[in-house]
Amino acid sequence: MEKNEVKWDDIPSLEGLGVDWEFKPENPLGKRAYVRLTQKELNELFLQKHFPVKLVTEKRKVRAFLVDISQGGVSLHVNDANWKVSELVKLGFFLGNEKVISRGSIRNVRKEKGRVLLGVEFVGLPEKNYDYIAGLYSSLKVVPIT
Repeated sequence: MEKNEVKWDDIPSLEGLGVDWEFKPENPLGKRAYVRLTQKELNELFLQKHFPVKLVTEKRKVRAFLVDISQGGVSLHVNDANWKVSELVKLGFFLGNEKVISRGSIRNVRKEKGRVLLGVEFVGLPEKNYDYIAGLYSSLKVVPIT
């Protein structure tokens, strides 16, 4: 029996090949760019119940509490709803022994379960802090799939 071997040169060129649809990769996080660490996960990682955050604007200083965090930003619990979307803030807090200080922009203000939550996007988060937050995911206890 004689085999018909195909050589690379026998395969036609892809020039002029068109696609009749636009490729959009699926993001398993939905619209989010980063995975969030929840307050429960932070509690387990740092054996700490509350994570106070100093939130400063041009006109006020407020104490807030961390609800969740990702490399892109944080969700904070605050006592009042007098915040504006796009308002610029500075924030600082500790995660374990790591001090995180960054500028931020308020992305949303919402009331949920009787409390006010701010979504703050980091603006210029130092690379050291970014890498630290990214490394926290690997510290989580992995539950085997059964």
